[in-house]
Amino acid sequence: MAQLNINMFSSYHLSDSESLQGSVYTFLQKCVLQNQLAVLAHEKIGLEYNPNDSMKFLQEESYKRGQLDMIQYLLENSEASEKLLTEPNGEVIDPLI
Repeated sequence: MAQLNINMFSSYHLSDSESLQGSVYTFLQKCVLQNQLAVLAHEKIGLEYNPNDSMKFLQEESYKRGQLDMIQYLLENSEASEKLLTEPNGEVIDPLI
């Protein structure tokens, strides 16, 4: 069972199976993340470079890139976790048993 770790940041101690199961998103959650990914990509493409304030552009571009990378990581991690929870014959494995 998940237990709160006492430290500077909120974190939980999870078993491997809890961590794996918690990494799998529902179809609707994946849709929301994919929509957010599309919005951020569109915003990143729309950034305009101003030679008088190049640092601002670089900061905004880096921030968008980080957001895109994080959402992509979450989607890929969910997909990989889902595959690990599914046997080759398509039956779902319950790792808590």
